[in-house]
Amino acid sequence: MRRIYADHAAATPTDPRVVEAMAPYQTETFGNPSSIHSFGRTAHDAITESTQRISDFLNSKPEDIFYTSGGTESNNLAIIGVAKANKNKGQHIITTAIEHPSVLNACRALAKDGWKVTYLPVTTAGLVEAGTLKKALTNETVLVSIHLANSEIGVIQNIAELAKIAKAHGAYFHTDACQAATFLELDVDKLGVDLLSFNGSKMYGPKGVGALYVREGVQIFPILYGGGQQNSLRSGTENVPGIVGLATACDIVHQQRTADSKRIGQLRDDLQSQLEKLVGVKINCATSTRLPNHLSITLEQAKATNLVEAFDRHGIAVSSGSACSSSSIVDSQVLQAIGLTSEQIHKTIRISLGRQTDSSDFECITKTTKLI
Repeated sequence: MRRIYADHAAATPTDPRVVEAMAPYQTETFGNPSSIHSFGRTAHDAITESTQRISDFLNSKPEDIFYTSGGTESNNLAIIGVAKANKNKGQHIITTAIEHPSVLNACRALAKDGWKVTYLPVTTAGLVEAGTLKKALTNETVLVSIHLANSEIGVIQNIAELAKIAKAHGAYFHTDACQAATFLELDVDKLGVDLLSFNGSKMYGPKGVGALYVREGVQIFPILYGGGQQNSLRSGTENVPGIVGLATACDIVHQQRTADSKRIGQLRDDLQSQLEKLVGVKINCATSTRLPNHLSITLEQAKATNLVEAFDRHGIAVSSGSACSSSSIVDSQVLQAIGLTSEQIHKTIRISLGRQTDSSDFECITKTTKLI
């Protein structure tokens, strides 16, 4: 059976060029970058050079980049770290009802410690309205955290506008850009953000490595304590191969972003056009500006009780929502927020295309959709 991977929003394959760049730091140049001998200095130099490339990717200063184990840790460090450092200024955080679980659960943890958290609603198109954010801001608000693009429906938020509103009110602004990194420019000045999270596993880089941009002057405390690496904000021996791989993935995305977006976006539009012709197929947030590889579809006449398993039996990997909560039977908060009923949610799948996708893949997807 031919197998088709249509779940790139969950994880991307590591680009062979990334693997090649990482290889020497796995077996040859393996020193601890904190060591002062030649092995350690070589590893340290690799981090320094990689950080410059990543800061170029973000249009930031190298000293504003901090490495983590992935998007979840970056989001936790941003939210909990800013909260810990600014609790005397206020104890109010604003986020949205459709954030990644690593953001929502970090906010819930703070709520248990007495913080007030406002979860902004979104429109049926999946968008946060500027007026809604303005009304939610108070003198106690220290942080607003809104993602750049949603992992389940692919909708892109107007972060530049939202960040401007928050900062005019004196609040820091954080964006989770993990899902967006492959297709959208992550220029921190154009976005106007104070903190930005992204990771390797969503952009054809290595798994288990992420980064957090922290604008100079932002007050933030560590959530991990150890040997004082990375100016003591994120202690722990740095993942040198992962950092080198992340920098290489950033280079490749920078080179290919426009071409990838055009080609994959056309494939997505062609697939959407074919699926829309099928009886009982609804495209969620079809009129919204979305990532070019995302499709959220509701199969209102589907007979299968588990759509992911049904597609997998036909050799096609899709998702029912956020991969990080795929084991849960709880209805997707994202799909609830855009107005889907529980019955519709259980008949909804996410199709996310990638660099390896071609037109023959979506022909198989369309045929399978007719059968399920």
